[in-house]
Amino acid sequence: MYLGWIDYGVLILLLIFSGSIGIYHGCVRSKQTSTKEFLIADGQMRVLPTAMSLLASLTSAASLLGVPVEIYYYGTMFVYCIISWFFATYLTMKFFIPKFHSIGSISVYAYLEQRFSLIMRIMVTCSFILVTILYMSVILYGPSLALSQVTGLNLWVAVGLCGVVCTIYTSIGGMKAVIWTDVIQASIMFLGLISTIIFGLIDAGGISKVYETVKNGNRLQLSVVTFDPSIRYTIWSVLIGSTFSSTANYACIQTQAQRYMCVKDTKSAQKVAWINYVMNVIMQMLCLCVGCLLYAKYSQCDPLRAKIISRPDQMYPLFVIETLGRFPGLTGLFIACILSATLSTFSSGVNSIATVILEDIYKRLSTKLEISNRQQVILSKVLSVLVGCLTVFMAFIVSYMKSSIATIILQIFGAFVAPILGVYLLGLLSSRVKSRSAIVAFFLCLIFQIFVLLGSIFTEKPPNKQGGRLPTSIAGCVPFANVTISTITKPNPSYHILMPLFSISPLWFIFNGTILTIVLAMIFTFILDSKDPKIINPSLLVSRDEIFSCFSSRKENIKRTETQKDGTTIEQEAML
Repeated sequence: MYLGWIDYGVLILLLIFSGSIGIYHGCVRSKQTSTKEFLIADGQMRVLPTAMSLLASLTSAASLLGVPVEIYYYGTMFVYCIISWFFATYLTMKFFIPKFHSIGSISVYAYLEQRFSLIMRIMVTCSFILVTILYMSVILYGPSLALSQVTGLNLWVAVGLCGVVCTIYTSIGGMKAVIWTDVIQASIMFLGLISTIIFGLIDAGGISKVYETVKNGNRLQLSVVTFDPSIRYTIWSVLIGSTFSSTANYACIQTQAQRYMCVKDTKSAQKVAWINYVMNVIMQMLCLCVGCLLYAKYSQCDPLRAKIISRPDQMYPLFVIETLGRFPGLTGLFIACILSATLSTFSSGVNSIATVILEDIYKRLSTKLEISNRQQVILSKVLSVLVGCLTVFMAFIVSYMKSSIATIILQIFGAFVAPILGVYLLGLLSSRVKSRSAIVAFFLCLIFQIFVLLGSIFTEKPPNKQGGRLPTSIAGCVPFANVTISTITKPNPSYHILMPLFSISPLWFIFNGTILTIVLAMIFTFILDSKDPKIINPSLLVSRDEIFSCFSSRKENIKRTETQKDGTTIEQEAML
């Protein structure tokens, strides 16, 4: 199916509007004479647009295309993420944001230099750059795949178009352009999901019909409590694993944490975190509803097994074609929704990578070669262009990965971000751990996580190690005779000793890596840090009062003076 002129009009308007915002903020409204203005909007952004920008940067095409497919194959255990996101938001708001604002640096990795050393800061920065480029490559490829699926447009033309437009408005407009464009794009994402749900329900015959189909297909799952780590979604993997991964995403990744520096103070940044939580819950629950609609439509004819599509991520676009395609403009709105998710995440990633290269690497290693603020802004823009071009190139490599987008994101993110979260927790909670032990633990954990990542991607798993994927059917495909079913039985992959390790649910990746980093650091502390004379600044640690403040009421001393009948005065002090 090809798009109509109304659909193309919606897409062109989105791209023109995004580019116009970048040109307006970069060339008309602001002269951008300092890196602080270019990279964090001079710390003067309002709370609501910043929170919407944070939501848009977190909600990538991996979520919009991947979460519905996860519901289709694994059921509704995903809903417990609401609880884990709450804990992650609370931890970020309580412990991380105050430290970032007290340090006052544009880069959140400045904390690691003050707490540990410059080497630790640069190692974490390099890991962040690598994982963000890989991440952006995946989210750039995903929507381009959807775009080519419904328009017939060459896949790589779509990849290049998305990448070029986003690179242009990010490099010209800076953070202000990114945030205000994110506001529009987040609104389009909500509109696209809501439209899909409304017309999907009409096509399915109503809520009761969808509920009955999903229930009969065993997709309404809320009580998977097994301790098997290979099962994708269990109460434990979602509540524990997702809490760790969300905390790492909210607090330890410059892409998201940079938003907290765009507002004027700590209290405003904490409001940004909580507003983002509420909007994120709404967004992901809409994705869950779309997943239920996918199953209601394809419960008797799995399009992947029937070879109607070649990848799981094409299922949602196929649903849109068959459900919304007859309504002019709605298919274009869906593509605009996916495109918005891509542009917002891509622009945030490009901006944050330019930030850390300038702040954490160039400024810290080139202390003798000082350049003016104007030259720093120009350097930031050049870095943005180079990073954007590199990401477009990396998207070609991502196309050879056969897993779903959501799985790839979880695996890559977990491999590289786990040791970063581990180092931050060590820095905040333990005064015993010093630079040497933290560096060794970080490096060893990173090597181990990459090893598990490669094993998970390239090891073929037996049927009993498919992560609890629920059965699907092709009995209702019409015409059934045209569905080709292979009669060749593939031999089960041979079992080897590392198979259980490589079959672990991606939700456990960050938890395992974080705990490994902490344990290794505590062990090496006794070997490497016993004679380290460095005194840790108490302001860099989380105190016991901060940790347990949520369990005790706020105490204030209030003095009250009373005059007795005999004329004497009594001063009373009450603690509230």
